[in-house]
Amino acid sequence: MPKHEIENHIDFLLSAALNKCKNLEDAQDLTQDTLLAALTYLSKGNAIHDIKGWLLTVLNRKFYYKLRQKYKIPVVSIGSETDITDIIDIIDETNPIDDILKTDEIESLRRSIAYLSKLHREVIVRHYMNGERIEKIARELGVPQGTVKSRLSAGREKIKKELDNMENYQKQSYEPIDICVSNHGIQGMNGEPGSLVNGDLIAQNLLWLAYNQPVMEEELAKAIGIPMAYIEPIVKKLTDNELMRRVGNKVYTDFIITTVADKKKYISAQEQLVSENSDLFLRALKNGLDKIRCSDFYRRFTQNQKNALELYFMFKTQENGTFSRIFNVQHVTIPDRPNGGKWIAMGNMFPANYDWKDYIAIIKHSYAGERHTYLDNYLGAKSLSFHVYDPEGFPVKRYFSNHKNPQDRIEDDDLLKLLWVVENGANPEETGFNVELLRRVPWLVSCKILCYSGDKPAVDIPAVSPAEWASICDIIKTTQNALTEDTIELLREFYKNKKLEIPKHLTDIPLHQQYMDATGALVMMVIRRAMKDGIIHDGNYDDDSQPDNQPPYPLVFVAVKFF
Repeated sequence: MPKHEIENHIDFLLSAALNKCKNLEDAQDLTQDTLLAALTYLSKGNAIHDIKGWLLTVLNRKFYYKLRQKYKIPVVSIGSETDITDIIDIIDETNPIDDILKTDEIESLRRSIAYLSKLHREVIVRHYMNGERIEKIARELGVPQGTVKSRLSAGREKIKKELDNMENYQKQSYEPIDICVSNHGIQGMNGEPGSLVNGDLIAQNLLWLAYNQPVMEEELAKAIGIPMAYIEPIVKKLTDNELMRRVGNKVYTDFIITTVADKKKYISAQEQLVSENSDLFLRALKNGLDKIRCSDFYRRFTQNQKNALELYFMFKTQENGTFSRIFNVQHVTIPDRPNGGKWIAMGNMFPANYDWKDYIAIIKHSYAGERHTYLDNYLGAKSLSFHVYDPEGFPVKRYFSNHKNPQDRIEDDDLLKLLWVVENGANPEETGFNVELLRRVPWLVSCKILCYSGDKPAVDIPAVSPAEWASICDIIKTTQNALTEDTIELLREFYKNKKLEIPKHLTDIPLHQQYMDATGALVMMVIRRAMKDGIIHDGNYDDDSQPDNQPPYPLVFVAVKFF
C-alpha cells in the first residue's frame, strides 16, 4: 500500500480522536501518533488490507494506553488506625475504572478483576462495579475505611498492569452466581441430577451462561475465565448426564432455571386469591378429612400419627388436579436418565452476594413434591413403601439433612429398612440388617419419625395395610375431583398471562414447571389457612424459637406396610 494513501484518512482519524478526547489538542496528538504507527508498520514491509479498521484499532489502543498513564495513582500508605481520619480520599477524585467502564474495554477490565485475590476483588467489585460507598463496605467488612481505600488502590494498580493483555470475560468470572438443582422423579444412584451441580460453582455458572442460547465451549471458557482444558471435562459431565445438550458445535442447558424475581413475582397475588376465596379452597378438603377421620385405621393411630396423615392428605389432594384439567395435561412423561435415574431437573438461580434473608418470604411457601420409596421381599415382607412430602416452609428436622452431624443423615432406602425392622420388633443381628443404621435412631426420634416405647424404639408415623392405603387413595382421588370442580374457573382465570418466559430453544420443559412460580405457593397458603381456621391441627410451624418443643409431626410422612 502506498504510504500516501494513509493521508486520505486523516480527517476520519481526527474525527474519531475528537469523539474520544473531547478537545482538539489531545485529538491532534492522538491522530499524529496513530499515523506515525501506521507509517512505521508499513516501512517494515508489512501490508494493511483494511486500512480504516486497522487505523481505528491502533487509535483506540493508544487512547486507552494514554488514559491508563494519566491515572497512575500511588498506593495509599496506611499508618495506625488513629490516622485514618486524616487520610485524603484520592480514590474518588481520580477514578480510572469508572472511565474504563464507559469504554469498549470493559470486557478486558472484567477479566482483570477476575484474576484479583478476594482481598482486592471484593472491594473493587463492590465499589466500582456495584457503586457501593466506601463507608458501607468498611462497615460490612468490619475494617477501617482507610483499609478499604488501600485495597482499592492496590487492586487498581494490579488491574492497570494486566489490561494490555486482556480478553473478553463475563460477569460470572468475578461474581459467580449460585444455582441449586432439584428434580421431579427418582434420583440417580449417586444423587443425580443435584449431585452433578450443587456445590460446584464452575458447573453452575456454565449452566447459567448456556441457558438463554446455545454457545460454543470456547465462548464459555472465555466468559468464565477458565482455560478450555478445565472446562471441557465439566461440559462433558453435564452433557453425558443430560443437563446439557449439544447442537452442532454448541451446547445449551436443557432444564428450566428460575430466578428469585420469578419466584417472588406472584406471591402477593396468590395470598390475595386464598384470602378472598378460602371457602372454595377448603370445602372439599374438609369433607375429605371427615372421611379419613371416620376410618377404622385412623382410630388406632396416636395423635402424632393422625396429624401426620392429615397433613399428608392436605398436600396430596392439592397437587396438579386442577392444573391438569385446565391445560388438559393427562400425564407428564419422566424420562429414564443415566445411572438409574428417572427425573426432570429444575434449577433456582441466586445472584452473587445474595442476601438470604430476602429468601425467607419465598421459603415460607416452599415444599418438595411427593417422594415414593419401595422395597420388595425384605425380611418377610412382600412389599414395603413410604410416601413423603418435605415442607421446606416449615422449620422441621428433615431426616436426610443434618448439617450439624452429617453422620446422622439417612437415605430413603435405609430408612424404609429401619422402619420395617423397628415395626416388626425383629432382632437386627439375626436378619442381616445393617446394624450401623441403628445409630440413626436418636436422630429419627428427634425428627418425630420414631419414638421410644419404654426403652425400645417404635414407629411414630402412620403405618397402614394395602387395603387401608387403597381406601386412603380413594378418598384423596374423590377429594381432588371435588376440589377441582370448586376452583377450576377461579384458577383458570388466575393462570392467564402468568406463564414463565423461557428460552425458545427449550421445547421439552413440562408445562406445570412453566407455571410453577405463578401458583407454587398456593398449597402452603391453603394449609396455613386450614390451620388458622382449626380444620387441621395448628402445629405452630412458624414458631421456630424453640424447635425442640415443636409438635410431634413436623415431617409429612406416610409409611405403608404390607401385612
